[in-house]
Order: sequence, then structure tokens, then C-alpha cells
Amino acid sequence: MERNRLRKWLLGLMLLGVVFTLTGCRGVTWSKKEEVRIGQQVAAEVERVYKLDPDPRVQERVQLIGQRIVALVGDKDFKFSFKVLESKEVNAFALPGGPIYVFRGLIDLVGDDDDMLACVLAHEIAHVNRRHANKQYTQGLWRGILINLTTQGKVRNAAEIADALMQLRYSRQHEYEADRLAVEYAYKAGYDPNGLIRFLEILKREEKVGNRWIETNLRTHPFSDRRIEEVRKHIERITGQPAQGSTPQQGSAPTHGGTQQ
Repeated sequence: MERNRLRKWLLGLMLLGVVFTLTGCRGVTWSKKEEVRIGQQVAAEVERVYKLDPDPRVQERVQLIGQRIVALVGDKDFKFSFKVLESKEVNAFALPGGPIYVFRGLIDLVGDDDDMLACVLAHEIAHVNRRHANKQYTQGLWRGILINLTTQGKVRNAAEIADALMQLRYSRQHEYEADRLAVEYAYKAGYDPNGLIRFLEILKREEKVGNRWIETNLRTHPFSDRRIEEVRKHIERITGQPAQGSTPQQGSAPTHGGTQQ
């Protein structure tokens, strides 16, 4: 059921991409205004396919953490929003122009660790700020599929095209950049950037035990041990302190000029 719902959303994304390619987004890249427009349209499609999580406390928690980070580092030309989707998948994703979604499965996995959640949101904010979706389009990672739809987009091909879209993922270069910026964003907002190490280590552990709910995360956000090592090095560069292990230590968050709440 979850896979079918995701396929429907991706098909909606594909169709909207075609609309904007043909009517509004000329040239090889999207302007920031076009990114916002595309993001808002696709967000509406997401919320037609998925249900928002009904727990107001969960929604408020994600919004507060996300907006706290955006207030300090968010690109002012974008319209950031943060919502939780009612799904067991362990993932989060950002749309062009600012909409960011977190699946309830990820919320449950991080538990009450706000630093870990903040680092996940900061990572997605970085994807928006650095316009990674736009760069994927420019590099042809989306355009080939969109052209395929406009030339061969019959109903019998829709599932095949959706499957192709499901294979799209951020490049390792984009993931490393988003990780580095997540460390910086979280630290600037007063969160412990070691939360990103803890999250990546959880993904590694869950992959080993065969948790099927992390499959989409691993497919769209390439994972490797090198990511953890690179995050460790960047934390030490930014904080001037050794990066911590998988379990947070009481009172051990790096001290700096950020604003704690």
C-alpha cells in the first residue's frame, strides 16, 4: 500500500513537471520563483496522496525546529514549510522552493532526540538552499523522463516511468554538501550536530537488520560509511571538539554562540 501511494505521488510529480516544462519553465534551469511555484504545486499533490499525521504535537515539534533553523539560514526567496506525513517510512524529502516533509516513521525512530531531528531537517533545508533539485534537472536526471512522458506517455507506460522516477536520487556530491551544511545549520541554531552522526548510524543499523521502511531513504539519499566519517571531520572543524559516538552524553553538546531554547 505504501509503495503504491508513493508511486501515485511520483506520477503526480512527473505530470506537474511536464506541465511546467511545457508552459512555464523555459531554459535549462528554473528561476527561484519557478522553484517556489513548482514546489507549491507538487506539495498540494503530496497532500492529496498522503495524509498528514493527525497528532498536533508532532506537527508543532517539526515546525518549531524547522522554522528555528530557517530563521537563521534559510534562503529568503523560498517559502519553507514543515509537515509530517502519516506513514511508517523512515524518510524526509524537500521539494523545490521550500516545502519539506518528514514521515512519521522517521519521527518515531529518532524519538525525543531533537538534535537528531534538527539535523535531518537541516539536511533537507540544505537541499533547498543549494537548489539540488534544480541542478538534477539541469543535468538531465529529470528531463529524460519528462521527455519520455511527452512522447510516449500512454497509460501503459505510466508505471514504468514512475519506477524510473523512484530510482532518481541525490548525487553523493549533493549528499556530502547537504551533510556539511546540516552540521553548520544545526550548530548555528543551537543544536548538537552530533545528532547527524547518530541518525546515520541508526540508518546503518536498521539496514543491517533489514528494516524495509528505510528502503526509500537509502535509495534517494545514497549512504556509505564515508558519509559518517566526513560528518565527523566537519563537526570537529566547526566545533573544535571531538565528534561523539552513537549515544548522546548528558551535557556534552558543543558550546558556541547559538541560541538554545
